[in-house]
Amino acid sequence: MDNSFTETNGSSIWPYVIVGSAIGGAMGYLFVSDSGKRLRQRVTHPDQLADDLDGVRTFVENKARDVTDRVHGFIGRAKQSIDEGQRAYQHAGDDYRSRARRLETKNKDIASTVHQTVDRMSHTAAHIEQSVLDPICEMGALFRGIERGIRSLIGRTRERSLSSPDETTVVVDQRTFGEIRRY
Repeated sequence: MDNSFTETNGSSIWPYVIVGSAIGGAMGYLFVSDSGKRLRQRVTHPDQLADDLDGVRTFVENKARDVTDRVHGFIGRAKQSIDEGQRAYQHAGDDYRSRARRLETKNKDIASTVHQTVDRMSHTAAHIEQSVLDPICEMGALFRGIERGIRSLIGRTRERSLSSPDETTVVVDQRTFGEIRRY
């Protein structure tokens, strides 16, 4: 192999090829591509670079302000939603308490009506007993008295033995049956 191409004066040519390729690539980038042209423009005109930085700063400030406004808007809507929820909760609680008071009032009215009805029924029962049952019992007693009086006149009386002093006569009032029985 011939090493004359790769070596000149005892040194290698490859580092020169690499450096030359890098320089050529950089030159091609700066002069051929659009981004290279913009870079060249910024380097040769530093005042435009400052304007670009100001533009970037203004852009970033505007975007930050937009984001901040959106965040504040979201926070405002969240606060408004929370307030609305609290008002709805308060309204529901007031409505519940109002219904409970109305129900309690109705229950008290019903209980009062029931008590009045029971009292009236008790008075009616006592009145019926006094006006109807007592006279019937008296009529039954009168009937028994007349019946015994007639029997004793006719001679059909029962003979009682009063020989032992321990015997007592017990009188049971059974007015519902209209008679008085002796045991």
